[in-house]
Amino acid sequence: MPTTPEDARRRLRAEIVTRLQVLTTESRHVAQAFSQTQNLAHTDLDALLFVMHEEAAGTPATPGRIADALGLTSGAVTGVIDRLVRAGHVERRRDEHDRRIVRVHYSEHAQRVARGFFAPLGRLTDDVMAGYTADELDVVTRFLGDMGVAMGEQARTASEPDPAAPLS
Repeated sequence: MPTTPEDARRRLRAEIVTRLQVLTTESRHVAQAFSQTQNLAHTDLDALLFVMHEEAAGTPATPGRIADALGLTSGAVTGVIDRLVRAGHVERRRDEHDRRIVRVHYSEHAQRVARGFFAPLGRLTDDVMAGYTADELDVVTRFLGDMGVAMGEQARTASEPDPAAPLS
């Protein structure tokens, strides 16, 4: 039986979802291995990654922004930051322009640890990407960005109460 273009598209979409699930699972395994070597809880790693990305973007994180990003209370985020400071992964510093603001910075120690652990993964990633053209990488970049936004939206709505759900 001949397949239609829509059948082929449907199969390709299903294959993409399967491959994203595998990538997500394997990525989680790498993150868990790193967390174990550094004695980090899951939330600690999420906070560390948030701080790292914010720093790379030129907007050092604040405890409030970390709490918002991770859905934590102010007390919980203080505990996370305290653990990361004790482990040497982040540093608290007063904002140079407004001393009332505390910024959380990704430490040099954390950068060395991350480079040591993730350098082999970086080489593997470079090897994989070397097999793609710049135009293909552009499409992958756009796709992953759009999927990241979609997952973020789903995460936010999935944690909200369902107004149609019966009250208990």
